[in-house]
Amino acid sequence: MPNAFYGKKTNEIIILDEEETSHLKVTRKKTNELIQVITGDGFLYKAKINKIGKKQTTLEILDKEDKSESYEPYISIYFGMSKWNRTQFLLEKLVELRVNQFYVFRGEKSDIKYKNLIKFQKAIIEACKQTIYPVIPQIDFTNLESIPKENTIILDLIENRKNIKSFLKENKKLKNINIVIGPDSGFSENEKNYFCSNGFEIMNLGNSIFRFETSAIYTASIINYEFDRLNI
Repeated sequence: MPNAFYGKKTNEIIILDEEETSHLKVTRKKTNELIQVITGDGFLYKAKINKIGKKQTTLEILDKEDKSESYEPYISIYFGMSKWNRTQFLLEKLVELRVNQFYVFRGEKSDIKYKNLIKFQKAIIEACKQTIYPVIPQIDFTNLESIPKENTIILDLIENRKNIKSFLKENKKLKNINIVIGPDSGFSENEKNYFCSNGFEIMNLGNSIFRFETSAIYTASIINYEFDRLNI
């Protein structure tokens, strides 16, 4: 069950949609009970249940707490389109690790194409509810040519490139870091040549062959540790 609910705020009222109302009923919440709610604006709200309807629930805001922590460096994850079960796991764990922004692209070796990001955003919101993270990370489509070169590391687990420890040691004062991973089938040779010819930093995570989601989680964890990022 979620540790908080997600709603839309209007003045001193928060509305839970049909899906959140269903969650509310599953947890056996009743009128006049107090619950915690996030809306994506950085505040954690304490709200009273005013009315539980068939398709929406109305809440009255009683109190709020500013939880808009500033995690530095700002981490953006760029990842190739991959199977949904592995992508969902990636999003959930990276929200827990307080990644700030997500971008998804269709790699040459992607075996799936997503037309919209609705279920991506839902997975992110669910993770925010579980971990009570009121600043909901956004996700957008992108392409390789739009990935910034500055402060960007490409995770290539095959070629013997610079390791992540060396990169972070040389860049101790970074304010933002972009992490790029291929789809679950990896980067194509054309994509690797593009990164090499355009001077991107290509990182080697060691001798282990990781799944694409593991490589991103591992790298984000290292960054959190090296910068003591979560201890704010």
